Amino acid sequence: MAQTTAEFLIEQGEAEGKQDAILKLLQLRFQDVPEVLSRQISNIHNLSHLDTLLEQARPAQSLEEIDTYPDFNSN
Repeated sequence: MAQTTAEFLIEQGEAEGKQDAILKLLQLRFQDVPEVLSRQISNIHNLSHLDTLLEQARPAQSLEEIDTYPDFNSN
């Protein structure tokens, strides 16, 4: 079924909110977030992927643990 404009806008808002939350959490934990990582996160619009990043960010010991390019083919 096709997505309505309203549904699209709501999803976009959710994605932006999650992107902001991830970036804020990383800034609080690691102070400086490299611009390249910030851009990568800002370019992710898949809500499931953003949820995964949020889960990764909380216990991460370093920024290298944040996987902005997951392997969607692995089981």
